Amino acid sequence: MRSSKASMSTSRERGGRVLDLACGSGRLTVPLARAGLDVIGGDLSCAMLERARDYARANAVEPGFVELDMRDFDLGGRTFDTIVVAVNSILHLHSLDDFRDFFGSVGRHLSPQGRLVFDAFLPNIAMLNADPNKRELIGTVVHDRLGAITVEETARYDPLTQIRHVDWCWSSKTEKDFWQAALPMRNIFPQEMPLLVTSGGLRLIERFGDFDRSTLTAESMRQICVCGL
Repeated sequence: MRSSKASMSTSRERGGRVLDLACGSGRLTVPLARAGLDVIGGDLSCAMLERARDYARANAVEPGFVELDMRDFDLGGRTFDTIVVAVNSILHLHSLDDFRDFFGSVGRHLSPQGRLVFDAFLPNIAMLNADPNKRELIGTVVHDRLGAITVEETARYDPLTQIRHVDWCWSSKTEKDFWQAALPMRNIFPQEMPLLVTSGGLRLIERFGDFDRSTLTAESMRQICVCGL
């Protein structure tokens, strides 16, 4: 996973103490721990943290895990050299208050030369204007019991809130839409990003167009942001 390699590189540059926010099932936390870094994974979901702990045990590592809301958390004065929010997870924050509180909480947990690193989709106007009634195929996976599973999405964009309301649908050969999930995600436009970062007391230090630190251009699919105090 390119985001994992990029996070490891940044973490080694800054120092060994890492906080992985919105860590989910530990898909990034565990590789960071296996690389020898002192890492804590934080997430709002108890169920995801249990999966992360199982994943860590299966890989013979013991990162710390803590239940927290990344908009408002306190780890007892502990600071980190690198704080990571991967896989567009920052876009689960929606309001201006959400972003202000998030960046503020991060700032309280960064070491003086520490860095916050996160990725976010670069909004694409054509995608945002897509037909909300049209299904798009996201991918196909093979399940041990259910066989081939297709994942499709429909999406409706609200230009006032800048939230893209995505609905994912899973179907097997025998049952259509056996599972559905809503995934509302905020869109952050390039000129807006520095203002949101500043609202919480941080500053945007660098920004790239991909995990290889290439230049951000109009053709880029994501913004890789590096922030500090």
